Amino acid sequence: MNEKKAAIRNVAIALGIICIVLAVGIVGAIAVCIPMINDKDSEISSQASQISSLQAQNNQLQTWLDGNVSQNANLRGQADSLQNQVNSLEAPKLVEVNLTADDNRPPPPQQTYLHVYGYVCNVGTDTAYNAILYVEAFNGAVLTLNTTISLGTINGGSYTSVNSQVVYPGFPLTAWHVWSSPTGINHSWSS
Repeated sequence: MNEKKAAIRNVAIALGIICIVLAVGIVGAIAVCIPMINDKDSEISSQASQISSLQAQNNQLQTWLDGNVSQNANLRGQADSLQNQVNSLEAPKLVEVNLTADDNRPPPPQQTYLHVYGYVCNVGTDTAYNAILYVEAFNGAVLTLNTTISLGTINGGSYTSVNSQVVYPGFPLTAWHVWSSPTGINHSWSS
């Protein structure tokens, strides 16, 4: 039995040594792992801070981009408006220079006529094709005359003279109106 006790004691001592070795190993592993875990925690914290900083930068850049998109839209609107102004200035526009209309009633057998004379200028830079003066004349409220005077083509920045006798029958005119196509001239006279 002594041998048995000695064997159990040896086994118990061996088991005790194994437990001590395992406990020392566990303590050593923990001692080695804790700094590694702390390093990883520090790395995770640093990356979370970088992510937060990058998100803040992203928000600032998005705000900047939104502002630039809005400013770009405003500038495009201004450019379109300016282009429309340029197009309007370039478009043919007729103006009158000393354009006059007189009711002429010569003695019979000559016919009565409305004498339209003066100059028509195209102050636009584009050519006015098929330019026309429209002429209406009235005797009181009665439309006595409704006709056109063809001016033909007027290049941009140039003029043409007008000297037309528009014959009409009837009583003396009390008012007449001349306007143009393209737009620009709109003039009325009365006797």
